[in-house]
Amino acid sequence: MSNITALTTEILLPALEQAIDATVIIGQENEIIFYNQAAESLWGMPRADVIGRNVDCLVPTRLRHEHDRYIDRNRETGHNRIVGTSREVEFTRADGEYICGELSLSKVQIGKGDKRLTYYMGVMKNVTEESQRRKILILQNDVLQALASDMLIQDIGELICRKVEAFVPNSVAALLVLDDNQPWRVICTSALPPRIRNALETTVPSPSDVEKLKANGSYTGRLVWDHYQSMCRSLGLQSCYAAPVMAGDGRVTGIFALYLREPNQLGAWPQRLVGACLPFCALALEQHATKTHLTQLARYDALTGLLNRGALHRVMEDIIAQPGNRTLAIFMLDIDRFRDINDALGHVYADQFLVEIAGRIRSIAKEDYVLSRSGGDEFVVVVPDCEGKQIEDIAHQLLETIGRPLQIGQNTLSISCSIGISTFPANGPDSESLLSHADTAMRQAKEDGRGIFRFANLEKNQVAQDRLVLGSALRDSLAQGMLQLHYHPQVRTHTLELSGVEALSRWHHPHLGNIFPSRFIAVAEETGQIEAIGRWSLLEACRQIVKWDRDGVHVPTVAVNLSAVHFRNRA
Repeated sequence: MSNITALTTEILLPALEQAIDATVIIGQENEIIFYNQAAESLWGMPRADVIGRNVDCLVPTRLRHEHDRYIDRNRETGHNRIVGTSREVEFTRADGEYICGELSLSKVQIGKGDKRLTYYMGVMKNVTEESQRRKILILQNDVLQALASDMLIQDIGELICRKVEAFVPNSVAALLVLDDNQPWRVICTSALPPRIRNALETTVPSPSDVEKLKANGSYTGRLVWDHYQSMCRSLGLQSCYAAPVMAGDGRVTGIFALYLREPNQLGAWPQRLVGACLPFCALALEQHATKTHLTQLARYDALTGLLNRGALHRVMEDIIAQPGNRTLAIFMLDIDRFRDINDALGHVYADQFLVEIAGRIRSIAKEDYVLSRSGGDEFVVVVPDCEGKQIEDIAHQLLETIGRPLQIGQNTLSISCSIGISTFPANGPDSESLLSHADTAMRQAKEDGRGIFRFANLEKNQVAQDRLVLGSALRDSLAQGMLQLHYHPQVRTHTLELSGVEALSRWHHPHLGNIFPSRFIAVAEETGQIEAIGRWSLLEACRQIVKWDRDGVHVPTVAVNLSAVHFRNRA
């Protein structure tokens, strides 16, 4: 038994004293009765300043006011909250260094009954490095999941800021996004004082600032701290750590900044965390730029930056769907003789020409105008809540603006455009019909002399519709033999003898019904099918004459109507 006693007093206490992890034993009055060398190193407080003091001198400041109550409750009730568990604890060492430790707290009871004494032994392992590495991995995982879920850049930026603020006590994080020749776009949580946010969002970084950021990362401090230091300090921010966000090609795309409300007692952790956030921010901004570019390609004409035709339809439908008695005026512009300009100047100069035309249209457009290049040299201007004389005024303004002489390379061009105008709701209930009617009116303007505007005419639109629908149906009917010849007899009046018959084309369509010759003959001439109808009429009339002869029916002559096209084409 004496050997065991010697082992306890001579070996176990020195073993605790020399243990690599900080070890503290707490006595009956919550006072520190043991404090080893590792504890001195971890807390940065010498043993002489600690032994006999309440253990709350080692507890993080924010928890001290309740610490005795927790211990006393455990002594009295045996209820365990932290005793017998292991948990991570963050605190600031005496020299201001941020420490993250893994605390294991054990209860030691000696004696029995009324003489039972309760002590506590705490063992703290320094896990600052591991904790910081784990937090960075957590942040990385959360950001990558956000990127994979297709979150908006605003939400991803707020996620990063929120996580960083949770990892660094009394901090405020902000992501400043750099857009060309625009003020900083600030993404942050509500922790950033509005005055500072407003000041940043009204500052436009100069090209010189961007170049200095690219060359020297420490220049970020001047942009987000030095210029605003007095304001920041007045609002409780004492220091700032910041670094530029760089894209893969070396461009500066933003700044990530971390402001501290207290003098830094966290050592290198804030700067390390800022550096760890830079790749995440760069990845988020690169994804945002890619999405923006794809949206640009999907919605906008690559040459002029105006809406493309698909986007124009969607915008028009959105306007039409709005409640109230809305009106729209649609102006379809087509450059007169653009093919000649294209052939004379070549594609490069022709593209410059179109960009200049788009710029001229922008110069007179108001904020609510919708502008589009719908293809080639065709532009569309949609003006909401426009009617009456205002429509003509805008048309004259467009003709005058586009008609000014234009210098392209060494060439001065005299140009004009033709404009077709349709209106909602008079000319149709949807974007497709409105644009179609404006296009028909524009073509009418070209036929009437160019350099003018014309309004959509529903009667002319019906002719165009006939040309489209009947032309297609007529082509199918010819191929399927659905036309018929009716023979009108010709009689000598004084003898009532048959002198011949006139062959007349007739058309009955299974869905469209009987189509009068006055309609389908005009369509056939406009669509180039009249010659085929003439050839078919001649062949069919000849077959009928042969049949009549075979049946003993004498018809002296058969007259077949032909178009002038047959006589021009000798083939």
